[in-house]
Amino acid sequence: MKTSTVQKSAPTELRTRISEGIEITGEVRFTEVLRVDSNITGKLISETGCLVVGETGMVQAEVHAGFVEVFGTIKGTIFARCKVEIRTGGRVYGDIYTPILNIEHGAMFDGKCRMIEEN
Repeated sequence: MKTSTVQKSAPTELRTRISEGIEITGEVRFTEVLRVDSNITGKLISETGCLVVGETGMVQAEVHAGFVEVFGTIKGTIFARCKVEIRTGGRVYGDIYTPILNIEHGAMFDGKCRMIEEN
């Protein structure tokens, strides 16, 4: 029997917020919860953390995280170890690799999804 050490629920305590008016280009590494309400271009990386893209957030990046929740826009490939949720009004343009994908009514997803096994 395979024992999983991956966290089953998203971290909930907001640790870091990139607010409106800030633009970042490059590689961003984070733990816990990162909320983006601005523009990020490049790469976002977290082993098990949660990326939340707020309504005003625009992420043009390759994303590696445990959980990804999208209220704004992501343009790029998403690799989520646990789950991706595209909320009403959220937009994802790119491919998604995750074991669980939830797309709410009123959300937009333009790409391919590969359902991967949970680690």
